[in-house]
Amino acid sequence: MGGPVKGSQMDPREARVAFERLYADTYRKVLAYARRRTRSPSDADDVVAATFLVAWRRIDEAVGAEHPLAWLYGVAYRVLANQRRSARRKTRLSSRVAEATEGLEADIAPEAAESHETLKRVFAAIETLPAADQEVLRLAAFEELSHAEIAQVIGVRPGLVRSRLYRARRRLQDAYERLGGKR
Repeated sequence: MGGPVKGSQMDPREARVAFERLYADTYRKVLAYARRRTRSPSDADDVVAATFLVAWRRIDEAVGAEHPLAWLYGVAYRVLANQRRSARRKTRLSSRVAEATEGLEADIAPEAAESHETLKRVFAAIETLPAADQEVLRLAAFEELSHAEIAQVIGVRPGLVRSRLYRARRRLQDAYERLGGKR
């Protein structure tokens, strides 16, 4: 983790100690806050991670707040709002795609219709995966990035990408089959 935002009044060691204390004192409460407001534990984990990233970047403000926990809740509230806006955009996009493809099956050959259904099922299966799995799969399949390039994008060692991609593909296969797809 890099240092706090430039302009911090704390030296890096002091900032790290302050952040670790803030994290230790508030993590469980921020996690409980997020879990009560999200549909899945992974969504809550994303909110908590984003909240503490902001706290790290703005450590002076976080620890200098009159009520640091309330300050964190405010950050988490805004992260949740962004998450909800993103979900609404995704839902609207899915609806537009469904409307645009409605009736396509009748206009195309049976093989193409079957292929279209398979593709729709794959995309639906991807949507059920955790965000990290979705990202690594999209970077590999749609962006056609190498393992080294994916590692740079997601901020991990290149050796980890192979295993993350393998596990994501396995979870995608399971999700696809749960949605009625054939192996």
